[in-house]
Amino acid sequence: MARGIRLSDAQFDELDDLRSSTRSADVFRNCTIILLSFGGHTIVAIAAILGCSPETVKRVRSLYRSGGTEALHPDKPPGRPSAATADFRAALTTAVTTDPRQLGYGFTTWSAARLAAHLAKVTATRLGAAQVRRLLHQEGFSVHRPKHTLKGKRDESAYQKAKAKLRRLKKRAVAKDPDEVLIFQDEVEIHRLPALARVWAKVGTQPEVPTPGTNEKQVVYGGIDYATGQLTYTVAATKSGVNFLAFLMTLVAAYAGKKIRLVCDNGRFHTTKAVQAWLQANRDKLEIFWLPPYCPSLNLIERLWGHLKRTVLANVLFETIEDLVAAFVAGVGQVNGQKDKMGFLFNHDDLHPNKRKAG
Repeated sequence: MARGIRLSDAQFDELDDLRSSTRSADVFRNCTIILLSFGGHTIVAIAAILGCSPETVKRVRSLYRSGGTEALHPDKPPGRPSAATADFRAALTTAVTTDPRQLGYGFTTWSAARLAAHLAKVTATRLGAAQVRRLLHQEGFSVHRPKHTLKGKRDESAYQKAKAKLRRLKKRAVAKDPDEVLIFQDEVEIHRLPALARVWAKVGTQPEVPTPGTNEKQVVYGGIDYATGQLTYTVAATKSGVNFLAFLMTLVAAYAGKKIRLVCDNGRFHTTKAVQAWLQANRDKLEIFWLPPYCPSLNLIERLWGHLKRTVLANVLFETIEDLVAAFVAGVGQVNGQKDKMGFLFNHDDLHPNKRKAG
């Protein structure tokens, strides 16, 4: 029998972070293979859960044993050796993570051209700005807008305790034949007023996306299974305790026979008297792990909402609210890998064909 994978806490966290942050379906699958193997699942069982072949599972396990998380990324085709040596890449990483003013420059942010000029001076290797951009991506960097941090507001001790508790729950969730599941829960609003995403266009032109005369919205209540990535959801008109309770009932039905550990925030409609009474009556079926205030980064479902908005809903004006929700349902079906099996979770009786006005 093939030996399972053993992981230290640091290795588990590294895999968990990569799985949560990657945009590659292959990397997500590969990380899941290792986590499930750590949990004691057999090769055949993992293949059945993820819909891949046992040979793929064996290959990924072998790659991880020999090369760690770096080996879980898809192979890249060979090419001409790069002029960027290991020392050059190290100098690039050092520069981009250093305030330019500390190096004697008068500016506060790096551009690719500024980095190229700086690296030419300190390494004697001159590369173009485009090459520097490619190297930055390869080294795990991308262009970001700064964001305001919640670190000044959140209780750091509570944050670290919650993070450690979630790690223990995650390990239990990937164990072989677990008697419980770990679900990360949140709500997202979807609007007929289209979300916008960048598109290719000729220089000097401005792409346009039609907008509705009057905006309409729906609220999706969702929960993502940590072990499998499967999304369970309901759709309602508003955020309310009643609609949250309907989602909880749907979730319990979907995981009948297993105890649900539900991770969610302390939204006011999550803690109504009716919800609390139902939780007490069903504590043998579902237990909530409440996240500390100002800790959204601990809720893994947030990234999925952004993915669905960018890939399914962005830049499209849907004819009706039903069309909007139907497109969202189709997107979830693609995530779940079962496009025709999600209808029982949807609380609208009729879905029109996917009529939409492309932007």
